[in-house]
Amino acid sequence: MIEGLRETILKFVSEGSDMLSVIMGQEDSKKKVLSSLLAGHHVLIEGPPGVGKTTMAKHIAAALPSVQVVKGCPYHCDPNEPVCPQCKAKVAEGAKLEATAVAGSQRFVRLQGSPDLTAEDLLGDIDPTQAFKYGPQDYRAFVPGKLLKGNRGVVFFDELNRVTEKLQNALLQVLEEGIATIGPYDVDYPAKFVMIATMNPRERAGVEELSDVLMDRFDVVKMTYPESADIEKEIVLRYGAKLDKVKISDDVLDTVVALVRATREEPWSKEMEQSASVRATLSLYEKVQAIAKLEKRAEVTNNDIGAMAESSLGSRIKPSPESKFYDDMPALISEMVKQVLESKS
Repeated sequence: MIEGLRETILKFVSEGSDMLSVIMGQEDSKKKVLSSLLAGHHVLIEGPPGVGKTTMAKHIAAALPSVQVVKGCPYHCDPNEPVCPQCKAKVAEGAKLEATAVAGSQRFVRLQGSPDLTAEDLLGDIDPTQAFKYGPQDYRAFVPGKLLKGNRGVVFFDELNRVTEKLQNALLQVLEEGIATIGPYDVDYPAKFVMIATMNPRERAGVEELSDVLMDRFDVVKMTYPESADIEKEIVLRYGAKLDKVKISDDVLDTVVALVRATREEPWSKEMEQSASVRATLSLYEKVQAIAKLEKRAEVTNNDIGAMAESSLGSRIKPSPESKFYDDMPALISEMVKQVLESKS
C-alpha cells in the first residue's frame, strides 16, 4: 500500500463525497476499483478505448497527498529509505540527501503496452561498464527501468494485453514479491506502487492472452460506455468545448449523442467490430459548432451533423468483416446519420 492512499479513500468516504466524480456514471465499476485499492490490490480494468480508464488512474494519483522525496531523484526515493542506485551511491559516499515535497500527480507513471516493450525497458538492466567497475552484484551497476519511476505512486499500464508472454512473466515477481530478476542477477526492486492496468476486450485484434498467473495478481473490473444517453449528454456538456456566440440546441445535442450511441446499439452494433466512444461524441459536438462558426452562423443545425459525422466517426469505428459496409465507411456513416435523423423527426 502506497503512503496516503488508504487514508485518502477513507477521507472521501467519511465526507460522503465521490472520489472519482470525474467519471460520470460507472458507479459499480468505481466502487470495485476503490475497494481493491483500499485493500491494497493491483487493479486490471477491462474495457474498450475511451471509457475513462486513464482519467480515473490520473485522478487517483492526483488525490494522493504530498510526500517527502529526495530532491532531484527521478524515482521518488524516501530520504530515510533510498532505493535507487543514484541515491544509494550518495549515501555510501557520506552525502546528505536533501528532501523536498512531491505531489501525488507527479507520482503518476504511464506505460504503454506494446509487443516491442522489453523486460529491460520495464525493469532495468545491468550496465556492463558499471559492472566491470564496481562488480556485477553492486547496486551501482543496475540501471533502473521505467517501472521504478512509479515508486511510491500509481503506475498506469495501458493495454497490458498487448505485451508479450515474456514480459508478462517478468512482471509476476515484481508484483508479488518486489524482486526483479535481471539476467542472472537478483535485484531488490521496491514495488511500492499500485498498478492500475487496462486490458482491451479479448475479441479485439492485436491482443495477447494474459496468463492465469498474471491475472491472479490483479482484481479485474469491467468498464463500458456510458450507461444512458443522459449521462453521455452530461459528459459532453461538462467536458466538451463550447464556442462563443454559437448556439447548439438540446435537440441537436440529443441527435449528436444518439448518432454515436447508435454504433453501440442494435441494429448498427451488429455492423461494428469497434463502436465509437465518448471521444467521438465530444469530437462531433465540437465540430458541428466549429463548422457553424466558420460559416458565420449563430446556430448549429442537424445538417451540420451529417457534414461532420464522417470526420468524427471515421477513425473511431470499425465495420466488422461480415458487414455489407466493410469496405465502404462513408456509406455506413451516411446511412446511420439518415436513420438517426429520421427517428428524430
